[in-house]
Amino acid sequence: MSIQEIRTAICNLDTREKAVLMAELFAMNAEPNEAELSAALDRGFADVQAGRVRPIEDVKTMIPQWTSKS
Repeated sequence: MSIQEIRTAICNLDTREKAVLMAELFAMNAEPNEAELSAALDRGFADVQAGRVRPIEDVKTMIPQWTSKS
């Protein structure tokens, strides 16, 4: 499977599936506590259901502020 095929497949995932995929990819590179990861995902899903989310366009503009050393 090519990177482009993977990107296309990811674009077809729903929000929850994308979140689970992100968590699983992160877990591949770290050794998180499974209970903590599950609790964090539950909090994230609850935030989505409660409408405590921001459009990705807004988040993208905020990233430089989060990563700057100011």
